[in-house]
Amino acid sequence: MKRKRRNWLGVMGIALAVSLAATGCSGKEAAGTPQAKGTQGAQEGKEAKIEIVWANNFNAPSIDGSYVQKQLEEKFNITIKNVKFERQSWKDKFNILLASGQIPDIFPIDANETDMAMWADQGIIASVSPDEIKQTMPNYAKALEAVDAGAWDVGFYKGKNWGIPKVWPAGNEGFIPGYNEGWLKKIGYNEPPKTLEELEDVLTKFVNNDPDGNGKKDTYGLSGRGKLPAQMFTSVFSAYGVSPYQFKLGADGKVVWGGITEETRAALKLLNKWYKGGLIDPEFIRTDNNELNTKFAGQKIGMVDNMKWGNFYKESGFITKPALDNGQNIVAGKPVNGPAGKAYGFSYGARQAPVLLGVQLEKDDAKRKKLMEILEYVASDPEGWLLTTFGQKGVNYDMEGDLVVAKELPEAEAGKVGAGSFYNPLNSVDTSMTKYTTSKELLDLKAKLDVGYEPLQDIVGPAVLDSKTKYWTNLQTLEDSYLIKAVTGEADTDKAFDDFKAQWLKSGGQEVTDEVNKIYAERKTK
Repeated sequence: MKRKRRNWLGVMGIALAVSLAATGCSGKEAAGTPQAKGTQGAQEGKEAKIEIVWANNFNAPSIDGSYVQKQLEEKFNITIKNVKFERQSWKDKFNILLASGQIPDIFPIDANETDMAMWADQGIIASVSPDEIKQTMPNYAKALEAVDAGAWDVGFYKGKNWGIPKVWPAGNEGFIPGYNEGWLKKIGYNEPPKTLEELEDVLTKFVNNDPDGNGKKDTYGLSGRGKLPAQMFTSVFSAYGVSPYQFKLGADGKVVWGGITEETRAALKLLNKWYKGGLIDPEFIRTDNNELNTKFAGQKIGMVDNMKWGNFYKESGFITKPALDNGQNIVAGKPVNGPAGKAYGFSYGARQAPVLLGVQLEKDDAKRKKLMEILEYVASDPEGWLLTTFGQKGVNYDMEGDLVVAKELPEAEAGKVGAGSFYNPLNSVDTSMTKYTTSKELLDLKAKLDVGYEPLQDIVGPAVLDSKTKYWTNLQTLEDSYLIKAVTGEADTDKAFDDFKAQWLKSGGQEVTDEVNKIYAERKTK
């Protein structure tokens, strides 16, 4: 059986999921021993090889000694011992490995900030100097800070930096609205609305002016992703400069939860007005992405607002393609301007937890520096990036200008290459590499659509919050319930909003907010 590996997505999926291979993972005591790690100095006139125990849970090669592994070993005079996990079940198996005293030199990519804090407290991971990272990985540090200089904050815990900071640049992309182009033209709009007032006019006419031409009043302006309230009616909340599910900076300079602000109250008042006026699909409460696709493609709603620029590509398969297949076109707008005074697009943000290193590297200067040199090479050097992402040129891929064209490989051979994220956990950070994976057509689309707004992001981003662990599930449930009731009118936005705010703070929200403000202040002064 063969499959076509298509550029980025194809390569990221080539590796077979494999179970834990604990062999070769050094014990905690041996990990810091020079003799055990091959850092004992020169041998027979050559620098001795350094052994790196490399753990990851993504794109694990199906064999040891893959092409990519051998190339890295030869270039950096190292030996790599692989510790491989399946993507979904890695955490339990990895914790068992750590409990046995076996600490790899580099940790799986899916470790989060909570893991970081726990392992830092347990003495399992290494603290790393930001200055050393910037000196040893200058190109990477520059690429990282071009995306979000605040990414360094995530690894700052108890006065130290833990690991190599990491970002996901696509997280900075905001949600932008899409409209049924035929409906817009029928109601007299040659372009999408630019203001909140124009948006209300468009939605009203989508309901009242028979935009589908069937002679019936059976259409709605928009629906909402009620099964994931954080993405529900983002265009309206963003126009007020708030996401109810993010922390923001208040007028007093303190961090406040967006869901209890006056901006959220005002947005809910408008949404309730629209709901009562029939502009909002009453089934929004039970709607997910697939149902939004179906409603838009079936001409039941004329607007969607949970898409990024890439979803407007004709082959994206998200909302654009189903609409096209059904004979209509979707046109991208810009986030509308409202009371906030500027166009905001809801965004999850780019910051992620750092790539963590084993505690033994704190005292092993040679290995720590070597690992940073490898990560600099695979993340920011085109040669290393192409090697670890795609494999061998001419065998695994060819080039058409700057664009990589992956070759067909038998299924059994694909996992033997060693390409993907396993040896390159930082492969999405340097945006200059997108020229290798993104066609000119897509780059032009991004340049056209992903502009003209400011991403609306959580002011703090990922952070270690003890109080959040205790209270967050209940706080989320409390907010989900109130917001939906406020839109439908089951709960008002006057006294009921005040009651919701008071209950949210009393149920642990105040403790979370206080802790967030403390972390925000520490980050500002570090």
